[in-house]
Amino acid sequence: MKITVISDIHDNIWNLQKALSMPELQATEAMLFCGDLCSPFVIHLLGSAYSNPIHMVLGNNDGDVAAIIGNSKKYPNIHIHGEYFRGDLGGRSLAMNHYPEKARAIAENGGFEIVCYGHNHTVVNDEMVGDTLLINPGAVMGYHGGKLMDVPATYLVLDTDLLKAKVRQI
Repeated sequence: MKITVISDIHDNIWNLQKALSMPELQATEAMLFCGDLCSPFVIHLLGSAYSNPIHMVLGNNDGDVAAIIGNSKKYPNIHIHGEYFRGDLGGRSLAMNHYPEKARAIAENGGFEIVCYGHNHTVVNDEMVGDTLLINPGAVMGYHGGKLMDVPATYLVLDTDLLKAKVRQI
């Protein structure tokens, strides 16, 4: 199974629209979103442009959670899981949250084959922690607020059969 992994849109609808128009992204069977949509209207872009299941966790900049949840109810393919997602996709056990420290702790404790996170807007992280693939897809936003600099806008395509993630630049 191929899964899109994205994070940290931060209302950058231009980069999001570019990503959603990419044939490789559209060919995936599910999407994992690691938090920080920011504005509730971004749900409409995701829900109308991607028809397969979207599993989402909330980030620290998702301010109007009630409106985000309300908007998501218009799209049966969008599933908001709160701060954590735990599940099975493509025959693999996975966990997802927004924060790198929490994701690393989950990976170090074992029990999941894949752990995804976002938050720090770094260039993609793809590493094995014991038997767990720990991945950060980078940021759709394409900016690192802490360092006040542009970074590549990226997402990942995760192949659960091969347990490999490939970075895609927007």
